Amino acid sequence: MDLGEHQLFVVTVDHGSITAAAASLGVSRPTLSRRLSALEARLGLALLHRSTRSLTLTPAGRRLYERVKPLIEDVARAEAQLLEERDEVTGRLTVSAPPVLAPELSAVLVRLQRLHPALHVHLTTSVRWVDLRAEGIDVAVRAGRLHDPELVHRRLGYGDVSAVASPRYLEPRGAPADVDALSEHALLMGAAPEGGPQRWWPRRDGERVPVEGRFHSDDQAALLEAAIAGAGIAMLSELTAAAPLADGRLVRVLPEILGARIAVHAVFTRRTLQPARVRALVDALARWFAERYSPGSYG
Repeated sequence: MDLGEHQLFVVTVDHGSITAAAASLGVSRPTLSRRLSALEARLGLALLHRSTRSLTLTPAGRRLYERVKPLIEDVARAEAQLLEERDEVTGRLTVSAPPVLAPELSAVLVRLQRLHPALHVHLTTSVRWVDLRAEGIDVAVRAGRLHDPELVHRRLGYGDVSAVASPRYLEPRGAPADVDALSEHALLMGAAPEGGPQRWWPRRDGERVPVEGRFHSDDQAALLEAAIAGAGIAMLSELTAAAPLADGRLVRVLPEILGARIAVHAVFTRRTLQPARVRALVDALARWFAERYSPGSYG
């Protein structure tokens, strides 16, 4: 089926003449007449009674017009909606982020919705690196190395992670003198991006330290509370631990050795042909990161 031929037929009927329809479509009258004749020839039925003064439908033409016109209108509406999605920040925006960033990311999304009331947002949080295509995620915020070369990313900035513990935990035991002494301490284990507990902690020199612990959580808030309570040493983002580090409830452990600066990215599936809502969110994330976090602080 050539939808273009049917659209020409419907436009011709709506205008009441081939001349008027040709002018509306921006084609010549002979060209339009030939296209209509080709449609009649393909169907083997006359669709129009043509005269120099008028144009009327045959019974077959009337049946075709009544069936095809709603389809043409549906296609036009669908294209209009897609053009709106391309140009206007509207529709459903699905975002994935690590739980540690979710509270502040929520503020970014709410601000974006205030600017664009037709935008619907679904924020999902997980330490797991979700499959954007399989799970229908528009944008994911990720910290650390990116392993999927087919995904497009925009670097937002850098964040710090550090080993921390409470004075309450360290005072009776003493702080570890080096990474080898970590095996003598209670370690509070976070979650790896691939799933499961962490098996290593980062070093400032880019190397890794193998670690094991009897306490594991994929929630940084839970690790934070455990560390403050004196349960052991945890590797936490500076964002998560900022307040207790400032007031002395936590201190850094081996700060010159343990920890890392980690790149934070907005990740999505395509570089071009993205809906306006995706482009708007990525730009908003970049502005938020630049405004909220200065170099050397977690973001």
